[in-house]
Amino acid sequence: MKVDVEKKLVQINGEVLLDAKDGKAVPVILKNILVNAILLPKEKESGVDKVKKYELAKLIYTGGEVDLGAEDITLIKACVGEGYAPLIVGQVFEILK
Repeated sequence: MKVDVEKKLVQINGEVLLDAKDGKAVPVILKNILVNAILLPKEKESGVDKVKKYELAKLIYTGGEVDLGAEDITLIKACVGEGYAPLIVGQVFEILK
């Protein structure tokens, strides 16, 4: 599945969701959410799993349209679901249908 990871996430009212960075309001970008979620440490995770997540995060961080397999999408959904609030999780799951 091809996913545009440069997509801006929105608030519930449809306005672009903003985050503070260096004292400025910047849009929340899908790739940053995905990379941060994937790289969150988990208890009892094998080195092999960590390397797989690292490689996936590098691929997503390159930006643009990224081709993700079913296994990648399942992993991303699990990571985002554990690490973020419903506003973010809902949008990520909609994008990664």
